[in-house]
This record gives sequence, C-alpha cells and structure tokens, in this order.
Amino acid sequence: MKILILYVVISLLLSGCAKTEPVSTAPVEVPDEIISVVAVGDNLLHMPVINSGKQPDGSYDFSHIFEVLQPIFTDADLSVIGQETVFGGEHLGYSGYPLFNSPEDVGITLIGEGFDIVLHASNHVLDKWASGVENTLDFWENYPDITVLGINRSHDEKDKVKIKNVKGAKIAVLNYTYDTNGLVLPPDKTYLVNYINGEQIKKDCLYAEDNANFTIAFMHWGTEYSTKPNQQQIDLCNQMCEYGVDLIIGAHPHVIQPVEWYQSENGNKMLVYYSLGNFVSSQLEAKNLFGGLADVKLRFDGSSVTIDNYSFMPIVTHYNSNFDDFDVYPLKEYSSELSALHGLNYKERVSVEYWRNFVVNVFDGYDTGCLDY
Repeated sequence: MKILILYVVISLLLSGCAKTEPVSTAPVEVPDEIISVVAVGDNLLHMPVINSGKQPDGSYDFSHIFEVLQPIFTDADLSVIGQETVFGGEHLGYSGYPLFNSPEDVGITLIGEGFDIVLHASNHVLDKWASGVENTLDFWENYPDITVLGINRSHDEKDKVKIKNVKGAKIAVLNYTYDTNGLVLPPDKTYLVNYINGEQIKKDCLYAEDNANFTIAFMHWGTEYSTKPNQQQIDLCNQMCEYGVDLIIGAHPHVIQPVEWYQSENGNKMLVYYSLGNFVSSQLEAKNLFGGLADVKLRFDGSSVTIDNYSFMPIVTHYNSNFDDFDVYPLKEYSSELSALHGLNYKERVSVEYWRNFVVNVFDGYDTGCLDY
C-alpha cells in the first residue's frame, strides 16, 4: 500500500498536477531615468589666463580655474564646455586676442575635470587658419571618449549627426557658429567648421528628430555685449523648434542672456538658454566676467525624453590684481570679501550686489524662476 501511495504522488508531481505557486504575468514597472546635463559658456583664454596655468617645468595646468565648480562637472551625466580657442600647437605660438591659440594642456585639463562634450564651433576657430583646426582635431583623436563638436575631418564627418547614448536614451548633439571673424576656409576644406546654415541645420535637425529621443543644439551666435537675443537668434529658435530641437544652449556675446520656452505650431516645445556668456576670460568689464551654468534634468521613460527640471546658475570669474590667478565661483558662493580683492576694482568697482542686480535686469520679463543665485 505504501509503495502504491508513493507511486501516485510521484506520478502527480511529474504530470504537473501538484500544487505550484502561480507565475505573475503583470508588467514590471521600470523607474524613469534622470539624465543630468550641465553646460558652461566660452573658455576664452587670453594670455593672462594662459600664463596663470604655467608650471615650473614649462607645462600648463588649468585645474585651478575649475576647482570650485568641479564636482558639478564630474557628477553630471553630460558635461559640456565651449572651447573658444584652438590648440594649434606651440610652434604657432601661444596667443590671446585677437588671434587665439592655447596649449593642448587646456584639453588635458578639460578631460581631467570631467567634461564629456567640447564645443569648437566659434568665431575664433580659424584664428590659426586651417592648420589650427587640424592640429586641434589631431589632439582630440587621442581621446576618443570625448565628443568633439563643430569641427570635422571630412565632408562625411560633417554630415554625420553625433548621437550620445546616455542611460539608454539617444541624445543628438549639434554645434554651429555664426561666423569666423571674416576668415574663410580653404576651398578644398569647407567641411572643417560647422557654420549656421539654414539648409544644413534643417537636414541635421530632421535626422536627429527621426533617430534620437532628444536633440540639443549648441549655438555660437548673438550680438557681442548685448544681453538680449537678436533677430537671427529668435528666427533660428522658431525654425529649430519646428524641426524638433528640444534644447538650445548658446554662447558668444561675452555676456549672459535670458532663458525662454518656445512652442511651434506642430506642438514641439523647446527650451532656450540664449547665452551663457564667458566661462573664464581676462576681459576688463564686470559684465564680461559674469557667466552662467545651465543645469538641465532630463527624464527618460524608456521611449521618450522630456525636460524634468532646469536652472541657470550665475558664475563669476575672479582674478587678482596681478592678473596671474583665475578662479570661477557660483555667485551664490561669492563673498563681499572676495569681490573687494577682485583685480577689476582698479577700473570698475565690483560687488556681489552689482552682479545680483545685473542678472535680475537681464532676466527681467523672462523666466526668473530658473535662477539659482
């Protein structure tokens, strides 16, 4: 009898009739990914800034400029900087205004500080002619993990939209400049620099719209020293919003400009930082030593990317009276004691209050709710 019972139990188990826990078929909820994007304006290296990085052995290190803000760059998923000046090589002579050429050690510093994307489309990109651009590209070839925008090796590279894969999201990144200060490309190398060109921009944007979840355009544009967008900026914003661009971050005017939303008739919404101004420089007016840091949080739900949150953090370039020490501070951490030591005080009195009033005036009538100061 015991043998018979055991046989029946074994048979039931093998036939699948024994009691088992039901398998859940309910979909598993995957939490949305938050992607952080931070960007700063133009890394404008006048000779005093270059000299501040010179080391006893003749090399250069510019990490002192980034020291205060550095954790922000390493913590972000995408950190972006506008590299206004080329790395043309020491044999061309390091130089500041009006024809800039910076040590390659600037690039080494940017890598060490955590930047992922470096923008080279600027009005100074041809300051050392085509060879300056090509030497800059030669430098970056040694660091393939860095995404370099705005300059190209070939027509094929110029026509290829770069798409970053970040936490599973496809983010297209574009970069254009309005001009190169009257310097022109050789006829056989028109691919070297990305200019603002309506036909090219439309082609790139529509490709990005079809092949990426989100598109960011970094624009070198605007009127120098104007804190308001000009008509070209406004017209381009309307066009690029219609083409599906989701975020524009601009620079070039050497001053900050406000932040604004656009919406096209086809329903696309786009956030625009018109100008982040200079990241660092040794310019001689307080408004030019005042820049911005864009901090944008994107939300990826597995199929689409939207802007979840965003802010504009004003930053101050501080240098001493000898013009041999440069630092960049968030305005909210910049003290009255520091402002009293600013090297610009010999010419123009600077203060925390001055810069706070300046940013409020620039953003008057725009999105002041995004200010982090």
